[in-house]
Amino acid sequence: MRTFSYTMCIALLTAAALHGQNTDYTAMRPYEAHATAVMGQVTRSRDEQPWVLNSGERVPIRQVITTGADGYAHFEVAGGSSFELFGNSRVIFRQNAASPEDLLDVLGGRVRIHLQPTIGQLQLRVFCPVAIITAHQPATIALAVDEDETARIDVLEGQVGVQHRLLPRNEPVLVKAIDAVLVQKDQPISHRVERGSLYRYTVKILSTLTFGHSATHSSEPIEEGKFLAQSYGWHLRQAF
Repeated sequence: MRTFSYTMCIALLTAAALHGQNTDYTAMRPYEAHATAVMGQVTRSRDEQPWVLNSGERVPIRQVITTGADGYAHFEVAGGSSFELFGNSRVIFRQNAASPEDLLDVLGGRVRIHLQPTIGQLQLRVFCPVAIITAHQPATIALAVDEDETARIDVLEGQVGVQHRLLPRNEPVLVKAIDAVLVQKDQPISHRVERGSLYRYTVKILSTLTFGHSATHSSEPIEEGKFLAQSYGWHLRQAF
């Protein structure tokens, strides 16, 4: 119990420090992701081979970033955007090099993303197997992609448009702060959003910060848009 509390406090303090620091985005190289914090097992692809990623390194475009069960990484991008990977997650940074508006492809796991469109950018986009998420103004989202590619999108700040990638329609579903939608392969996106989901997702994120625990969804599936947060209540009690 004490080990968990100590580890959790370190992780939370690190995250707070990252959000509180003054980053000089103008000094950052365009189209690279700067790893400002790395803990546990984190790798990036290079010449199709995984290489250990350390704090301070820069990740070029089209590289795959992967975290192990105990992994965590925070990245800053020129212009003010950022993203965090929690345990057992996998993303591709700027897979479409021809489009600077396409920031991240989330292949699996849990990721928190801050989208900050810059001058000259009409939008920023995030992709996952079943959805396209678009922000025209600053927004922060938490994205969880399950093993069956079901995706849950929680909007923490601002608002985003969510469009089904496999069942496209003309107008994306607008999701505002503290709301969430569930996107499944064979079903249209419901216009019903689930209010109050932020608490449940926060509990889920805290569980991924428990080093040595898997962040896969195999034992904790998404069911009808509801995370099984009740079973994680002890994490909050032990962490604070």
